[in-house]
Amino acid sequence: MTRRRSGAVSLLTAGLLLAAVLQSPARAATAAAPTLTITPTTVGNTFTVGQQVQLGFSTDATTVSWTVRDAAGTEVSKGSASAAALNGRLTLPISTPGWYQTDLAAVAADGSTTLGGTDFAVLTPHDFSTSTDTRIGVASALGFGGVANPGLEAVPLMANGGISTARDEAFWSAAETTKGVIQFPQKVKDYKKALDDNHVDFLNILDYGNSLYYPDEAPSTDEQRAAFTRYAVAAVDEFGAEHTTYELWNEWNLRDQNGAAKASPENYVALLKSVSAAVRAKHPDVKLTGPSLAVINDWQGWFTKFADLGGLDYVDAVTIHPYVQPLDPEASVVYVNTIRGIMAAHGSSKPIYITEQGWATGTNPSAVSEPAQARDLVRGQLLSYGNGVARYSSYNFMDSGNNPSDVEHRFGMVRNRLDSRGALAPKPSYVATAVLARQIDQLPLIGQTRFGTNGYDVSFNAGSGQSVHAVWSTTPGLVNIAAPAGSPVQITDLYGVTTTLTADAGGHVWMTAGPDPFYARGAITGVAPSNRFGLSMSPEIAGDPATGTLTFTNPDAVAHTFTVSAGGTETSGSAAAGATATAAVAYPAQDSTGPRTYSAKVSVDGQPVGLVSAAGTATPPLSVTASHVLNGSGKDLLRFRVTNSSSQPITLSGLDWTAGAASGTLLAGCVVPAHGTDEVDVALTLDQATTWSASLRRTGAADIQASGKLVPVTAPTVAKRYTVNLDGVIDPVVARQPAIALEGTGTPPVTGWGGPSDLSGRLWLTHDDQNLYLSAKVTDDVFSQPSRGGNIWGGDGLQLGMTAGAPGEAVQTQEIGAALTDAGPVDTWRWTPTSQTGVPPGVQAKVVRDEAAHTTTYEIAVPWSTLGVAAKDRLIAATVVLNENDGTGRRGWLTWGKGVAETKNPALFNAIRLDPSAAR
Repeated sequence: MTRRRSGAVSLLTAGLLLAAVLQSPARAATAAAPTLTITPTTVGNTFTVGQQVQLGFSTDATTVSWTVRDAAGTEVSKGSASAAALNGRLTLPISTPGWYQTDLAAVAADGSTTLGGTDFAVLTPHDFSTSTDTRIGVASALGFGGVANPGLEAVPLMANGGISTARDEAFWSAAETTKGVIQFPQKVKDYKKALDDNHVDFLNILDYGNSLYYPDEAPSTDEQRAAFTRYAVAAVDEFGAEHTTYELWNEWNLRDQNGAAKASPENYVALLKSVSAAVRAKHPDVKLTGPSLAVINDWQGWFTKFADLGGLDYVDAVTIHPYVQPLDPEASVVYVNTIRGIMAAHGSSKPIYITEQGWATGTNPSAVSEPAQARDLVRGQLLSYGNGVARYSSYNFMDSGNNPSDVEHRFGMVRNRLDSRGALAPKPSYVATAVLARQIDQLPLIGQTRFGTNGYDVSFNAGSGQSVHAVWSTTPGLVNIAAPAGSPVQITDLYGVTTTLTADAGGHVWMTAGPDPFYARGAITGVAPSNRFGLSMSPEIAGDPATGTLTFTNPDAVAHTFTVSAGGTETSGSAAAGATATAAVAYPAQDSTGPRTYSAKVSVDGQPVGLVSAAGTATPPLSVTASHVLNGSGKDLLRFRVTNSSSQPITLSGLDWTAGAASGTLLAGCVVPAHGTDEVDVALTLDQATTWSASLRRTGAADIQASGKLVPVTAPTVAKRYTVNLDGVIDPVVARQPAIALEGTGTPPVTGWGGPSDLSGRLWLTHDDQNLYLSAKVTDDVFSQPSRGGNIWGGDGLQLGMTAGAPGEAVQTQEIGAALTDAGPVDTWRWTPTSQTGVPPGVQAKVVRDEAAHTTTYEIAVPWSTLGVAAKDRLIAATVVLNENDGTGRRGWLTWGKGVAETKNPALFNAIRLDPSAAR
C-alpha cells in the first residue's frame, strides 16, 4: 500500500507510510454505542411564539451536542453539555416562527457516538375557535387501528395547525357487528368529541361493506343497499348535521372492481339515491357529498356516466382525489377544470371539494423531499382555492408507518408515533399549512392571476383596502409588488418568518418568487416580474463562509444609495443613474450540509424595499472516492482519495474499506490539509468482478459512504507517453506505434460499405500529463459534414466515449466528438454528461481533409481535467466511433469498442493502460 498527499503539507515517504498502513488494523471493536431516545415534552414538539422551546430526550451518554437549523438550512443554535447537566431536557432560546431541525450527538466516555435528532415548530398564536373557515382539511385516520392512528392527543395539534376539518371514518363493519344493532365504537365517539372540543369539523366517510349482509366490499342489490342505508342514517343520527359533513364511500370507481358492484357508476348512483333519500327525510339539513372520485383509469367516462344517471342531483358537493405525485400540483388543475366542465354540461354549479391530495416523502423513487412536500401541499391548496374549490383535505395528517421506501407510510404532515425523531414531530408541511391557515383565515378569495411564464398570484380580501397575495413561481425570479408609495407591505415566508418592507417612491417593493409560496399583505394592486435586484451565490462548503453578490440595477434618472443586510452584517453602496452596482454578501460559516436559502434585505435611500433570495446547497468538506488504477508496471491497485474542499484542515478518525473479501482501516488520525487530498493505494488481485465500499469517519459527524465496482483488466490497449503536435499530419513517432484498425466493424455495418476504400482507418492513442491524444488517419471516398455543434454525429467525424477505470466500473461517461464541418471550422462537442453538454473546455482538434488522396487526418487533444480523470491512475476505458456520411445522410459507423453508437453502455468500452514509458 502507498499513500500520497497533495495540498499544503509535505509528502510522507512511501516506505514510512507503507509500514504505518500495514500496522493499522481493521476498525477496532468498541463498547456499545450510547443510547439516545427522543421523548417530546410537548405534543408534537410544537410551540407558540413566547413559549419556551424545550426538547426531551434520554441517553446514557456522557456528553450531548446539538445543532439546530431553520427551514433555510441556517444554524440558529449550537452547543454541547454534559448529559447529567441537561437532565433529559434541551432548552433552546428560539422564538422566531418556523420549522426547525435539531441534530443530536450523544458521546460516551470512550468516544463512541450515537447520532439522532428531532424536529420542532414555533407558530404565531392564532385563535381558530370562532373561525367559520372550513377550507383547510386533512385525512386524520383517527378511526384506524394500530400505529396508523395518531391518537386523540393529535387533535389539538391539528387545531393549532389551522386544520378546520378532519376527514375520517366510522366503518359500518365496526358499527354493526350484530345484525340489526348499530352501535358506533367508543373510540369513534371519543374522537368525534375531541374534534368538537377543538372546534374541528368532521368529514365523515360512509363506507365499506359488512359481511353480515354480503361477502363483497360494495353493495350491489336493493337489499344490500337498504342495509347500508340504515347504517348511513344511524351515522347521521349519531353525529348530526352541525359541523359534520358526509361523504358517500371512498373512491368507488377504484375499489372492489372485481366484486358484484364492479365499481360501476350505475351501482354507485343507486346507492347514493337510496342514502340521500333516507338521510334527508330525517335530517333535511345534512350535507352529503360524493363520489370521492379517484382520477385514474377512465375517470372522465365514469364521472360523465355518473352525471348522466343524475348523480349530481343527490350530492351537495362533488368530491375528487387529484393525485399527481411526484409532479407538482399545477398538473392537477386540469382535473378540476375537467370535472367542472362535465358538471356545467349537466347544468350543475355545485361546489367541488378535494378530499384527498398529497405527496409522500421518503426514499421511494416516486417520493418527494420534505421541503417539496411542504410547498406542494400549500400550492395545491392555493391552486384549488384560486380555481374555485371550496374545501381541500390533505392526505394525511400523520405518517402511517416508518418504512421510508413505502410511499403509503410517508404521506403525513407529522411523524409517526413510533418515529425515532419523536412522536408527532412536525414535518415542514405541518408548519407550512399552519402558516397558510393563519394568513387566509376567513379571508374571501379575490382571485388568481398569472405573471411571467410560471408565476402565480392567489389573492384574498383582508378588508379596509388590504389584501393578502400568495405568490410563487416554478421558475424563480424577482417580482415587484405594487402598493402606494410609503405604505408597508408585510412579507411572510412559507414557514412564518415575517419581514416588513416599505413601498418606494415609485410604489413598489421587491421579492424573489420561487417554488416556495410567500405571502404579501398590504394595499397591494399587482405583482409583476422585475430585474431590479439579483442575488448570486458561490458554492458553499460546510465549515467555510458562504459568499455571493447582490446586484442593483438602477433604471432611474437619479443615483441611489443602498444597504444590503445579509448574514448578520451590512454592506453599503451606490448606484449611479441608469447604472448597475454590486455589493458583496457573506454568511457565517457553519458545519451543517444540505439545501440552503440565502436571503438579503435591501434598503434604498434608507428605506427597506426588497427581500432577495437565492437557493444553494452546502456540500460536505470531505469526500471519499476510489479508483481502480494501475501502477507503472500494470499491476492492479485500488486508490482511495479523501478530499478536503474547505479552508480548514480536518482530522480523520479513519477510513474503513472493503474490496471483495479484503478489508481494513486506513488514515486513522490523519489530518487532511485545507484544499488538499490524501491518497492511499491498496494492492488488488482481481480474477473476477467484485465491489468495493468505504466509510470515512470523523468525530461528531456522520460517516461518509462510498462504493463502486471493480472489473478485471485483460489485454488492455497500451497508450505510451507522447505529446502530439496538432498540425493535421500524423507524427512519425505516433506512426511507428501499433495502430488500431477500423474496417467494417460497425454494428450494424455501414450501409452499402464498399470495403476499405469506402471507409476505413487507423487510430493511435498516446498521452502526457495534460492530455489524452487521439491520432487517426481515415480513408473516406466522399467527405460530408453538413452539421454543426451537437449534431456533428450525423456527418463524417469522430466520437470518443471515455470513463475512468476499467470498462463497466464508472457510471459517468464523457462522450466527446470532433469534425471538420462543411462550413469550414472544426467543431468539438460534448454530449455527456448532460449537465456539461456543449463545447468541451480545453479540447483541441486539428482535422485536415486531403481530397486527392481521399483521406482525413484527425489529431485531438482531450485534457484530463476535462475528463475528470487523473493521468497518474494509468487506467481508462474508451471507445472510438467513426461516423460515415456520403452526402445523403448518416450511413452508419465503424467502431473500436462499443458502447456509444449502438447503445449507451460504458461496460462495452475497451481498457487502455497509460504506459509511463515514452513512445519511440
